[in-house]
Amino acid sequence: MFSEEDARRIPDRIRRARVPPVLGLIIIIGMVLLLLSSMMYVFVDVGYALLLSDPITRTVTDVAAVGPSWYFKMPWQSAVLIYYATDTYEDLVPCFSKDQLEMRLQVLIRWSLDPTKIRDLYLSYPTLDYKAKAVESIMEETMRLVTKDYSVIDTIGFRDVVTQQIQKSVLDALKAEPSLGDVLTHLEFDLKNIEYPVKYTSAIEDKLVAEQQKIQAEFEKQKIIILANATAQQSIIEAEGQAQAKIVVADGIKQAIQMISESAGITNSTRIAELYMYLETLKQIAPDVNVLIMTTGEGGIPIIYQIPSDSTG
Repeated sequence: MFSEEDARRIPDRIRRARVPPVLGLIIIIGMVLLLLSSMMYVFVDVGYALLLSDPITRTVTDVAAVGPSWYFKMPWQSAVLIYYATDTYEDLVPCFSKDQLEMRLQVLIRWSLDPTKIRDLYLSYPTLDYKAKAVESIMEETMRLVTKDYSVIDTIGFRDVVTQQIQKSVLDALKAEPSLGDVLTHLEFDLKNIEYPVKYTSAIEDKLVAEQQKIQAEFEKQKIIILANATAQQSIIEAEGQAQAKIVVADGIKQAIQMISESAGITNSTRIAELYMYLETLKQIAPDVNVLIMTTGEGGIPIIYQIPSDSTG
């Protein structure tokens, strides 16, 4: 518990502990300078450029600094930091085809800003919303203008052509936008994919399967026809070979009969045929015998006959 005496001593202690006026002034000045320094020095990070907006002169400077760096400015100037390095935008953009089917195009666009022209961009978009108001809106509108000239089948069958047309149109439209000017650099546009409704995709897959089956059936049909033609040609070739063989055999028989006739002096055709059949039978019975000795009758002179081999009929 504080006594009455203690209560009287407290003001005296406070008076004795007061800071001298000069020291207090120094502290106040130091705090003001510290506050001013924090307002006057700006740190510019990597990939950023610094503009200064001056409300007194009502002007915006050109790029004062690019990061990483520190910059000293006047206390009344506002620092405007703008990211100029590579920026991206990726999204699924709904579009309609010529036959009014909705598709979703997956796109990716990249760009950088030219630091020397950032001031013009800032004057056109003081809130720095150029990405949504210019880049995205121009890209989406241009894509829809292109896709409405193509049917869904075109986007499938001529996908490369449609993709190139969309990419070229988007890049040309962005470069032609006055508010963007030439500030966009390293501009790239990539159409990554085209998505179709699930039902339509299923129908497309069924159609492709049916077409593949049709192609396979046609292939099998052609295969059967080719095999049949090959078989027929083989039969024809075999028949021609057999016919040619018979001609060769008949020719051999003719020559054999002529040789027999000349050797035996026989002119009777019936007798010649009997003699030839006799020789052929002997060939079957004794295939290794190739010489036949014959007589022409009583007291006749023996005739030695060379039996033709198989190669001569």
